[in-house]
Amino acid sequence: MKRPVHFAPGVKEILLSTPLTLRASIVDVLLDLGDDPTPPTAMPYADIPGAYEIVTPAFRALYTYGPEPGLEHVSVWILHINT
Repeated sequence: MKRPVHFAPGVKEILLSTPLTLRASIVDVLLDLGDDPTPPTAMPYADIPGAYEIVTPAFRALYTYGPEPGLEHVSVWILHINT
């Protein structure tokens, strides 16, 4: 089931200031969270229920996944670009 993926305003600003090719690859990874919100590369973050971290050579993202019935979604809160 495809879940909606929401980006915090700060994440949107960072993405808009990122070069197009890098932006496209980051957005692809983040939108894939709608299909699989806990991929093997995602690690639980700081013992916060539903919070995960993805770290790649290009970026680091913190997000939450709400598995409650009727509220399933992914919210990307923090994005750090490695440049």
